Amino acid sequence: MIHAVGFDDPIPRLSRKSAVGERLGVTRALVLDELAKRIDSDDVEVWLESGVHYIVPSVSKDKTLAVIALGRKESGEPLSSEDLSLLEAVAAQVATALENGRLYGQLRAKAEELDRLRELSENVIESLNDGLAVVGLDDRVIRWNQGLEKLYGVERKEAIGQHLASLFDPSVVHI
Repeated sequence: MIHAVGFDDPIPRLSRKSAVGERLGVTRALVLDELAKRIDSDDVEVWLESGVHYIVPSVSKDKTLAVIALGRKESGEPLSSEDLSLLEAVAAQVATALENGRLYGQLRAKAEELDRLRELSENVIESLNDGLAVVGLDDRVIRWNQGLEKLYGVERKEAIGQHLASLFDPSVVHI
């Protein structure tokens, strides 16, 4: 996704295989004016002509997630090393926020999958004609299906949380 603010013309595409794109795996800002002096690349010139003089990557786990592309100050002066350090810190925070958002999305998808599986297992338990109780490690009832309600006349809300031996004759209970 590309989002640009403050540009009159569309910004150039940034290919990972370009002279600029190949240098984005680091957490340092790219100063395109300096890069243009070291390498001969139309790619760098295209960015400079569009008004971009600095590209600050947002890197997480050696992967560039986003970039912050900036021009010079309104006065035309270049950004100072302090300015670039601050931008690098901001870019690191952006990378953390993006990674956290990605992880949250994965966690949410897993939680939704668990909910679907829980609902499926509840439907299976309820559809049984036989009585079925699910008991925790402390021998207390966690689940009590309709089959047991019919067989023993004990409603689910009364059975859940009860010790199994209090619902059945202790001589019959073998756990």
